[in-house]
Amino acid sequence: MIALVAAYAIVALVASALSARLGRRVFLVPAVLSAAGAVWFALQAPAVAAGEVLQERIEWMPTLDVAIDLRLTPPAWLLAMVVTGVGALIFAYCAWYFRSASLAPRTVGLLTGFAGSMLGLVLSDDLVLLVVFWELTTVFSYLLVGLNHHVRKNRIAAHSALVVTTIGGLSLLVGVLMVGHEAGSLSLAAVLAEAPQTAVASVGVALAVVGALAKSAIVPFQFWLPGAMAAPTPVSAFLHAAAMVKAGVFLVAVLTPAFADLPWWRPTLIVLGAVTMLLGAARALKQLDAKVLLAHGTVSQLGLLITIIGIGTAQAMLAGLAMLAAHAMFKAALFMVVGAVDRAYGTRDLRRLGGVGRDHPVLAVAAFVAAAAMAGVPPALAFVAKESGLAAAEHASHMEGLDPWVGYVALVALAIGAAMTVAYTLRLTVAVFLGPRRDDATTSDRLVWPMVAMPVVLAAVGLGLGFAGEPLTQVLEPAIAPALGADDIERLALWHGVSVPLLLTIAALLVGALVWLTLGRRMGEQTAVDPFERGFRGLIRGIDRLAVEVTGRTQTGSLPLHVATILATVVALPGVVVLASGAFLQPVRLADGPGQLLVVVAVVIAGVFAANTRGRLKTFMLLSVVGYGVAVLFLLHGAPDLALTQVLCETVLLVLLVLVLRRQPKYFTDRPLRSSRWLRAALAIGVGAVASLIAVAAAGARIDVPISEGFYERAYDFGYGSNIVNVTLVDIRSWDTLGEIAVLLVAATGVASLIFIRTRAADPRGTLRGDRGRPDATGGRASTFLRGGRGVEAQDAAPVLEMMTRLMFPVMVVVSIYLLLVGHNLPGGGFAGGLVGGLAIALRYLAAGRDELANAAPFDAGRLLGVGIAVAAVSMLWPVLIGGRIGESYRIDLDLPVLGESYLVTTVVFDVGVYFIVVGAMLDFVRSLGAGIDVQVRQGMAPVPIAQSDRVRTWESS
Repeated sequence: MIALVAAYAIVALVASALSARLGRRVFLVPAVLSAAGAVWFALQAPAVAAGEVLQERIEWMPTLDVAIDLRLTPPAWLLAMVVTGVGALIFAYCAWYFRSASLAPRTVGLLTGFAGSMLGLVLSDDLVLLVVFWELTTVFSYLLVGLNHHVRKNRIAAHSALVVTTIGGLSLLVGVLMVGHEAGSLSLAAVLAEAPQTAVASVGVALAVVGALAKSAIVPFQFWLPGAMAAPTPVSAFLHAAAMVKAGVFLVAVLTPAFADLPWWRPTLIVLGAVTMLLGAARALKQLDAKVLLAHGTVSQLGLLITIIGIGTAQAMLAGLAMLAAHAMFKAALFMVVGAVDRAYGTRDLRRLGGVGRDHPVLAVAAFVAAAAMAGVPPALAFVAKESGLAAAEHASHMEGLDPWVGYVALVALAIGAAMTVAYTLRLTVAVFLGPRRDDATTSDRLVWPMVAMPVVLAAVGLGLGFAGEPLTQVLEPAIAPALGADDIERLALWHGVSVPLLLTIAALLVGALVWLTLGRRMGEQTAVDPFERGFRGLIRGIDRLAVEVTGRTQTGSLPLHVATILATVVALPGVVVLASGAFLQPVRLADGPGQLLVVVAVVIAGVFAANTRGRLKTFMLLSVVGYGVAVLFLLHGAPDLALTQVLCETVLLVLLVLVLRRQPKYFTDRPLRSSRWLRAALAIGVGAVASLIAVAAAGARIDVPISEGFYERAYDFGYGSNIVNVTLVDIRSWDTLGEIAVLLVAATGVASLIFIRTRAADPRGTLRGDRGRPDATGGRASTFLRGGRGVEAQDAAPVLEMMTRLMFPVMVVVSIYLLLVGHNLPGGGFAGGLVGGLAIALRYLAAGRDELANAAPFDAGRLLGVGIAVAAVSMLWPVLIGGRIGESYRIDLDLPVLGESYLVTTVVFDVGVYFIVVGAMLDFVRSLGAGIDVQVRQGMAPVPIAQSDRVRTWESS
């Protein structure tokens, strides 16, 4: 099972890469994978029916009891068959639905990734893993709904779906953590086996149910689903009919045996399900777009599922799970039929269609069979499941241990919902396939046979499974055994004699036809807006308006004011707490030796001078003295890694500041100093004092042995390195490092964007993108080093710096690679090596200008950043493929001809990713703050400092 989920992830990446070459036929790749998965799951049916447990587990975070734990239960088997079986047909349908010329390469990858995430969701036994897959389906749904993001309606629909389902996902996360804490385990099987009965667990289950209702579009969250029809029709068939919207129903069904007796369970689910069912059906009766009609019908059917399962008995669970599978088949088939009609006629408008059955009789047969299943007509599986649901409601009305109202309310709601389902089913089928063409301008194109064959297969399977009630009951029986009334269930079958459910079905067919005759044939414009959607839009607008108001009053544009506010808060809150607690009253050793005292004195003197000088460059040079002084303190304290990193960071910061300061005034201000300066000084002293007191208090507040005590042994035994700092970064806390380099990537991209937004159009030679610079005078490429310097004006040339660059650049590159490779055992690592490499590139720019920068780094910094984060992520995940844990290190012993015996640790690959990101970030910084500003200077857009002044002359003022 883990291999199948991983195969979906791999195929998603590979298929996206092949999309441009294979065109729409690329969808056949995930179709084959899904078909193979469906066959495998089908072969497991006897074992599932026998109650055997098929489980696969890989430890992920043992200390948190989180694992990649997949378990095949009867509900999971049923949904897995839907995801793989129905998914295979939908993928095959996509191969003829989409057009190669307009197919976005990401489409197949996103849809395949969704399939893998949905499969992982239904198989997950670990609650945290379940939430991870749950959120992945949300993200894939958002991206698929917004495929055509150039259309505003699509963006709004994707945004609504994302917000609603994300809120539900957060609720689910909090809920499962609460339940897992009370149960003492994050295993779903363990929670269900011994369900906690505490108040905290009850709240946690309620939060999980809220997440499920949001995912399955149950009132008050139902409005996002019709809007999601902005997605391509096959996407709607898979996500919003067969799979994703079933996730919430699936979760409720799984939790039912353990938590159905909670006081709020049955009233909440039955009422919300009934309201959703009736509201969705009523709105479906008014729709003019066939696809949107099916969307509202899906909302109604999801309400029906929640109503049935909400009854909370074994009979209801059996009916709900059977209906879940039946709905996936007939609704996916109908969506594919509508997609075929849209492809043939170029419209889904009921007012323009009619008589489609005469043009495409086979497609019409598939539509009528699937529609009959939706309406609950025998012998379809949907009829069998609906009959079982009505029987569950009837039994609940006189079942011992249940209030009679549970059965009566559910029975009435299901009967009314069934009648309205018949009505909107007739509206769809009659308006599209029967009668005369309503618009003579609507003509039909030829349909390729696979677009007809796929819905035919699904409709036929849904029809045939109506005769397989007993085998399906046997497969689902182990799941419903713990539920109320499991000893006296009515098994799935086409015929149970003349009974109340059968009479209600006949009545629903007659009443539904009458409702269609009176209301369902109207073709007036639909203008009413869903009240819940109106409320959601109003809430979003209110939040936006509040954000604008708060921003307008707090973000004044004054950076000193913003920084002062933050620092004053630090002094006022944590500072007061530390002072009041007296936790800083600890014995402190001032220094380990006179060397530290001398460095501290130098740092203090530099800091005082920096705070009192007017010159910008002088101030930052003095601040660099402070930074280098801190590096010396690290070195004296026995931390060479920290010292090396501090020195390199200070050097990089100084270089970047110089690049910025060249276009800034020489002085901060020529105006007389105001009294506010003393307030800023007091605030600075306060911040420094609070930071020092907090440091002392934190150091003296330890009550246990530091976790770092074990790092010494782990660095040797598990990290295979003697540099504990580097092993900690790339192995012990590699997740943190991955997050930090991601932040660095975002920062570099943001800085570059701020500069390039003005210079992109004025860079025809591509020097800012990394293309090679200008040709030499002979029209060819010069082969000499620093050839870009030939374009530098004479007054800007720096011969001495050019000479030093010729000497230093190759040395710095070698040192950079050396630090990268030795970091596991000696001071260095990917971060330090990347900084040295970035400084080498910056040196080329400083020596010979922006053309030389393009020659030194003839590649796009953004791609280097992307490669870096990908390498780092893959280096963490690949051990799982060989049975290891995420981020696990391996030692590879080598016997090299010249160097002799040595070894390589696999985490060096993670360091390589860090190296790429740091070099890419440096390249982005230098290109934006260096070459980017050079372009603006050439355009006359950069500010020009006024000599001996604190002002600049801007291009707007000139």
